[in-house]
Amino acid sequence: MAVSVQRIRAEEWVLLRDIRLRSLLDSPDAFGQRYNEAAASTDDEWISTARASATGDRRVWFFARDDVGGPVGVVQARRRPPADCLLFSMWVAPEARRLGIGASLVDAVQVWGSGWGAERVVLWVLGANEAAMRFYEQIGFTLLSSGPDADSGRAHGAFAMERLRAA
Repeated sequence: MAVSVQRIRAEEWVLLRDIRLRSLLDSPDAFGQRYNEAAASTDDEWISTARASATGDRRVWFFARDDVGGPVGVVQARRRPPADCLLFSMWVAPEARRLGIGASLVDAVQVWGSGWGAERVVLWVLGANEAAMRFYEQIGFTLLSSGPDADSGRAHGAFAMERLRAA
C-alpha cells in the first residue's frame, strides 16, 4: 500500500472529525478523550481545530492516506516552548497497521518540529499498550524514568517517551 502523509488543510475538518471519531471507537482506552466527548463537539469546534492546525507552528494534525486517498492514520502535535514537540492522538487504522504508516506519521511530526527548532519529540503511552511501547522503541524513542514528563504520565497510568532530534 502506497501511503502519503500530509498536513491537514483548513477545509478538511469533516475528515478530521471522522477519523478522530473512528480512532476513538477503535481504541477507546488509548486516548485521553472519549468518543462521546468528541462526538458532542460542534461543527464550529471541528472547523476551528482544523483551521488552527492547518498553518503555523503551534499545533498540527497530519493524515496518512492510502493510494486511493482514503485516510488510514492520523497524528496530532503541539509545540511546547522552548524546544519540545509533543505528539498526541496517534492512530493507524487496523487494516493498515504494521505497514510503516505509524513511522511515517511520527517522521512528519519530527520534520514539522525541526522547522521551528524542536530538540525532541515527547509522547505518552498508556502502560497497558505494550504494542505501542515496542513500536515507539523500535523507531528510536526511549523511556523517560524521571522528570516532569515522566511524573505527569505516571499520574495517568502512562509512560513518557522521547526521541531526540538527530544531530
